[in-house]
Amino acid sequence: MDSKKTLARCLGSGIYNLDTNVVREYPDGPGSRRFTETVLGDEVGGTCGNVMCILAGLGLETYPQACLDDSPEGLRITEDLKRFGCDTRFVTNTPDGGTSLLRVTRKRFPDGSMKVSVRAGSPGGSRFPKRRFLRVRDQAPAFVQALQDVGFIPDFYFFDDPAAGHRYVAEALRERGTTVYFEPARVETNADLESVRCSDIVKFSNENIPDASFADGFRDKLFVQTLGKEGLRYKFLDGDWKTLPPVVNAHVVDTEGAGDATTSAIICGIARSGKRFRDLDEAELVRILTEAQRFASESVSRMGTKAITT
Repeated sequence: MDSKKTLARCLGSGIYNLDTNVVREYPDGPGSRRFTETVLGDEVGGTCGNVMCILAGLGLETYPQACLDDSPEGLRITEDLKRFGCDTRFVTNTPDGGTSLLRVTRKRFPDGSMKVSVRAGSPGGSRFPKRRFLRVRDQAPAFVQALQDVGFIPDFYFFDDPAAGHRYVAEALRERGTTVYFEPARVETNADLESVRCSDIVKFSNENIPDASFADGFRDKLFVQTLGKEGLRYKFLDGDWKTLPPVVNAHVVDTEGAGDATTSAIICGIARSGKRFRDLDEAELVRILTEAQRFASESVSRMGTKAITT
């Protein structure tokens, strides 16, 4: 994908972590009890964090929206977003913000396939993630009003957490023509379903959400369910579910972040089409989804979650 031309503007709310990336190596073979661990380093992570950074690398103007604390780790996330090319005007670092830390360890099953374990925490030694989102009663309306006052209407709004403030922003921007993209970790609560309702595109994995029957009641959206090695399937507007075969890569190094690469390539593909989501035809959509699979497949040949280099 060409990363030289600015294609569109994307605003993103949700999960921004500081990830410590670790690789476990097995001198006696995968799955053995004896191993060593190599820390690759810390960098901004989380689904929303990864997507914003990848999209910036692909030529979109990306605007993370995050309420971080002013700890060294929170400040590091903001600086990392800038390093990857994001515009951080909507990122705050204040004492009442929240910063989450993840230790992401890449391990191997005895057959050599990869598994990932995650240990969460927050600055100060807590074992619990600390996140702050826009409050729906005051902060989210004020944020939308501020966007409107300066005439800032993004082409895309991405969110990955069904917080009420995110839903408020999604509905307000969708009414103004923004394409809203929701990536849930699960669809179980009313908040999850409300997030689906106020979105145009909903993408999820069969590993996290095997039952996609919740999509059956909607006729105005694109649903994408990734199937791992089996490819993906999609449901477009009032059509039926259809499956696309995978783009195979025989040189897999790191599968962590492949889903974020897929999401980023879908958004980038729509931006490249020059059309709004509502004006796409199915042939264009299939081309975009196929290219997204190719991009994600190529990304797993590199270590890391960003699918790009800086």
